Amino acid sequence: MSSNLRIKMLFLLLCSSALTNLLIAQIQPITSHYMYNPQLVNPAFYGSKNGINFGANYRHQWAKLEGQPQTINIFADANLPQVHGGIGFNISNDRLGAYNNTNFNVGYAFIQDVKKKLKISIGLNVGATFSSLDGTRLITPQGNGNDLNDDALSNQVQKSIRPNLSFGVAFIHKYIEAGIVYTNLINTKDKFNGETKNLKPIYGRVFQTYISSKIKVSEHFSVKPSFVFNTDFKEFQTDFSFMAGYKEYLFIGLNVRGYNKKSFESLSPIVSISPVKNFCIIYSYDVSLNKLSSVNKGSHEITLNYLLPNNKLYKNPKIINNPRFL
Repeated sequence: MSSNLRIKMLFLLLCSSALTNLLIAQIQPITSHYMYNPQLVNPAFYGSKNGINFGANYRHQWAKLEGQPQTINIFADANLPQVHGGIGFNISNDRLGAYNNTNFNVGYAFIQDVKKKLKISIGLNVGATFSSLDGTRLITPQGNGNDLNDDALSNQVQKSIRPNLSFGVAFIHKYIEAGIVYTNLINTKDKFNGETKNLKPIYGRVFQTYISSKIKVSEHFSVKPSFVFNTDFKEFQTDFSFMAGYKEYLFIGLNVRGYNKKSFESLSPIVSISPVKNFCIIYSYDVSLNKLSSVNKGSHEITLNYLLPNNKLYKNPKIINNPRFL
């Protein structure tokens, strides 16, 4: 789903054959590391790690292909017992050819203990997307130099702002976590003014289902299967990953994206290393298996993650015995 829409966007922006005022854009950036930071999409996972969790993610998709997508995420969330849940934010920049999106989201999750080992969380994200379309990078078949000769396009840098709203629910257990989220609820359009028409990219709402489990197979070894399903109710995309690891130090696995009767998008070897406690480095390389494989060198993605546990922040006060009450 997402990659097919990225192909459409890349074709429209780089080849610039846009002859109408309707532009279909990629719904939301994809990631092969979804199982490590589900709060990037679903705000219900804010505070689920019982501490202050922060990090950065960089994805370089379809390397060596001109105008390839590049996505940067900077994120943090914290579990706050005082507010009965967690708070978090995410700043991301997604570049695709002449198109640039910068998103800023902040949110809150209410976490309720149901049983000793089960929690239910309800989260809300609000924010804004700042978009720009660099007309100086567009080339049209009928154009001549800086003159694009297209009523729907401009050779200037155009900007637009639209609001964001996402709502999610999560179920968190010691051995399994699952969540559903509905993103882009407001579903407004960017408005880029051309010579005589407006170019209005449509993004659409996205419904995501996510589930991940950690299964201990011996004293020091465990496996972690994960699955995510994205759909805009027209198209869909699936990701399935399987990680195997030793303690918390090293995990190695594979992610399978977009497998169905019609296509098989990519395979992604993933490695996660924790050189020190609570600090994690994740790297993956997506091997393209679709028609784009002949014109790109795969996709690189790296994530840096650090968790400061609550027990380091809220230490029990030192007890001093008073002889008066002995």
